[in-house]
Formats: sequence, structure tokens, C-alpha cells
Amino acid sequence: MKKKEKALTEFDLLSLFVDEMVRQGVSKNLVHMNIDDEMAAKASAKAGRDIVTEDLKRLADKCFAAEWLQHSTISERYSYLQLTSTGLGVVRSRQAKQERLSNRTIFKKASDFIEDHKGLIAALSFLLALAGAITTILYKTSK
Repeated sequence: MKKKEKALTEFDLLSLFVDEMVRQGVSKNLVHMNIDDEMAAKASAKAGRDIVTEDLKRLADKCFAAEWLQHSTISERYSYLQLTSTGLGVVRSRQAKQERLSNRTIFKKASDFIEDHKGLIAALSFLLALAGAITTILYKTSK
């Protein structure tokens, strides 16, 4: 059975810029990228599945709207793009969050699971109590 593929997000696009910064060893102001077939190939290699340029352009539009990407020159819409300070902060914040989540202890993971599913646990507890009450009533009436 195949694992469900995770949809590509704008954060994945932004992380390509950060990866390029790290690869070149330069600041965000010196990294300019184009959304083209080359970037689609890099994104595909990173994601482990095929990604088309049109998907990256759709994500870039979201990043423009959030002011996470900007044009560094007057050119085509998807050429010479640069990461903004806000965009870099978003990527770094998400990377730190992923790092914290991956370094949790088993007890913290169990605690987080319970916290995330407390509504379900409350419902199951209610059903268990209801089943106990019904069983008690049926036992007493059968005597």
C-alpha cells in the first residue's frame, strides 16, 4: 500500500530558496531564482515525486500575496525571485518547529497525542460509562 503523498506547499517552495542559500553560503539578498523546469526538477528531487512548473507558479503567487517572495529586478513574473526577510523567518520558524517535533521523547509524544485527541477520548469515556450503566441496570432488572 502506498503512503499518502503530501501536497506541496508554499513552505516547500520557500525552503528551496533557503537550501540554495545554504548551498552557496550566501545571504538571502544574493540568491535569485527562477521558477522554471530546473526549479521543478529540484523540487521533484526533494519531494520524491513529479512536480510541474505550473504548481510552483501557483505556490509563488501565494508567496507574493503573503510578501514572502519578491522580484529582484523588473522582468518576467517568475524570474529573478528573491526571498524576503519575512519569508526567511517563516521558513526558519517551520524548520525549528519540525526539529522540536522530531526530538520529542516518547512520553511527550503520548502526551501530545492525548491532547490532540481529547475530544475523542472524552467521547469514548462517556460511551464506556454509558455501557457500564446499562449493564448495571440490565443486571439488576434480571434478578
